[in-house]
Amino acid sequence: MNTLHIGVIGAGQMGAGIAMVCALNGYRVTLVDALQNALDSAKNRITAHLSKLSASMDMMSFHTDLTALTNVDVVIEAIPENLDLKHSLYARLSTIVRLDTIIASNTSSFPISDLAKSVTNPERFIGIHFMNPVLKMDLVETIPGADTNEHTLETAKTLISTIKKTAVISTDQPGFIVNRLLIPMINQAFIALENGLASKEDIDTALEKGAAFPMGPLKLADFIGLDTCLAIMETLHNAFPNSGYIPASLLKKYVQNGTLGRKTKQGVYSY
Repeated sequence: MNTLHIGVIGAGQMGAGIAMVCALNGYRVTLVDALQNALDSAKNRITAHLSKLSASMDMMSFHTDLTALTNVDVVIEAIPENLDLKHSLYARLSTIVRLDTIIASNTSSFPISDLAKSVTNPERFIGIHFMNPVLKMDLVETIPGADTNEHTLETAKTLISTIKKTAVISTDQPGFIVNRLLIPMINQAFIALENGLASKEDIDTALEKGAAFPMGPLKLADFIGLDTCLAIMETLHNAFPNSGYIPASLLKKYVQNGTLGRKTKQGVYSY
């Protein structure tokens, strides 16, 4: 059993996955979400998965109140990519957890140094960006902010290593490494589809068979969530307005219509 007590905020696909992988590797985990139905759904998914592995739920607890995190050693935030929401959460969290508790964000694109402005003692704040799906993907991007100290970075690297993931270190630039390269490619797939270059099936097949992608870019976008893809593209465009990071109009249209991919059963494809 690992000695650190891990808190995870957000019981969606990413948060539940992070909580589960930490628990499976011997960490005591407290999962918090303000919505009871989201928490119940996550608990059901986690229970079903752990039962397949003949693993116990004893390492996990589920709560709707942030005060359940009072004595945790590390908190990983995995709420939606809404900047105001994250700042509000960090400000409140700073009044609840210990002053030495490490606070990490699973943000996929927001600058860590900006997010840290709402945290008391910002030297304990860091980006820990897991890939989706958490249980299958080995990589975790680790992003120190301007104030992140060495203890925080080393603790994050140790945590990632002990849950059997590979850490890469990114400087604090929008999109970090993976999404800086991946999401613009997905965006180009939407532009190609809108311009009639090929059908959605042929665009995906071309990358799967011609570039050895395990999943085509449009299928991958549906898996990630089209709203998440758009949010990352908008972050990149805001940071680099004159460099071609303009979100595809077709991607915007899908999101405006509420067809967000697998999570809504309809995106580029139907599920």
